[in-house]
Amino acid sequence: MATQQQQQQHEQAFASPAATTLAAPSISDMGFNKPNNFDFEEEFHYKFWNPLYYYKALNQHRLRLNLPNPGQFEFLNKEIKTTMLTNLMFEGGRADLAKILSPNFQVMHSFQMGLPGGNPSAFEFAGVYADENSMMHGKMDTEMNLQARLNHAVSKELQLKAQAQVMTNDSQSMIQLEGEYTGSDFTANVKAINPSMVDGTGIYLGNYLQSITPKLSIGAELLYQCPMPKVQETSISFAMRYQPSADRAWVAQTQGSNILTTSYWRKVSEKCEAGAELQMINVPSQGRREASCSVGVKYDFAMSTFRAMADNFGKVQMLLEEKIAPGFSFLLSGELDHLKGENKFGIGINLES
Repeated sequence: MATQQQQQQHEQAFASPAATTLAAPSISDMGFNKPNNFDFEEEFHYKFWNPLYYYKALNQHRLRLNLPNPGQFEFLNKEIKTTMLTNLMFEGGRADLAKILSPNFQVMHSFQMGLPGGNPSAFEFAGVYADENSMMHGKMDTEMNLQARLNHAVSKELQLKAQAQVMTNDSQSMIQLEGEYTGSDFTANVKAINPSMVDGTGIYLGNYLQSITPKLSIGAELLYQCPMPKVQETSISFAMRYQPSADRAWVAQTQGSNILTTSYWRKVSEKCEAGAELQMINVPSQGRREASCSVGVKYDFAMSTFRAMADNFGKVQMLLEEKIAPGFSFLLSGELDHLKGENKFGIGINLES
């Protein structure tokens, strides 16, 4: 009788109002059978030293928070990439023709003229096949350079990817294998670029992105590269994304210990978006210390889209996409470099049928 009263006193001493609403997992909840004559003090010390207890308690806390998935590590600043012109500018003449042969398959022809360098013109042929679980994309140009990509969803959470390119210059040929797991509030990704099972050379990356709150997510990426046997390099990068509302986002990201990139994106109105990006580079061993800043704006008209960007080096860029008819667009791009005194101009069309 006295033993039961002492056990009740111990339970009341360790009980709290929070424990009544957020009950911690017990031994039986964790899949372990409670032995006979297992009193409260022994169970408390068993939880304290058992790492599975903390793991399950952490998972239960995450489920109660109901955090969203933060997305992919490499697309943290996806809004900036669609607003800025870094990957959208072109020079000379360009024509992209796409033909949809079936709901799952289409082919594309791309012509380019007036390119800088030894080859003033180029032609590419590409094909894309996609269904609910897989996507295959391949293209080849007139120089016999081949690029291929394969994505396959093993399950709702797990996705496998492969990418390869065979170039006339062997030093540019590569193969990349990738696996990505998407959880309810995190995303994990691993990559292997040109891996060699013989001498262990190659580039290996792994990143993890976790939602901390509904508005804040943080992550890290580990890079290990071995360009030749007995030559190894490692670096770690960190990233943070803060999105207080759907119309704005802050992103800060490091690349190793020498590069810091920050960006801010804002949706000013239903038709207008603006963004700014700052990059700082500090390499003491090379005596290199520099920074670059660029601002950009995107405006959607009724039948066209206008983008403009300017940076601190005196470079101004613009791109106009005019939708003349369904499936037919006219593109006009221009770049003016005030410091170098160079101008670039491009004109193109997009046709899809």
